[in-house]
Amino acid sequence: MLATVLRLTDVWSWWIALWAPLFVLALGSAAHEWRLTTRSHWRLDPAEWALLAVAHLSLLASLAMVSGFQPQ
Repeated sequence: MLATVLRLTDVWSWWIALWAPLFVLALGSAAHEWRLTTRSHWRLDPAEWALLAVAHLSLLASLAMVSGFQPQ
């Protein structure tokens, strides 16, 4: 069925079919990480919090660039 849908649509459907599972995995991983972090937030030092924030901001920036929301 996926082959039929992709054959009848344009090239962006291929990219969506390829990147959608990776996007879902990234969102699930980020949500799980934040859930674990809130349980043990008192165990993290400031450097670990900074690295965690930078990792999530870079994920948001890359998603913005891929989806075309970031101005050129």
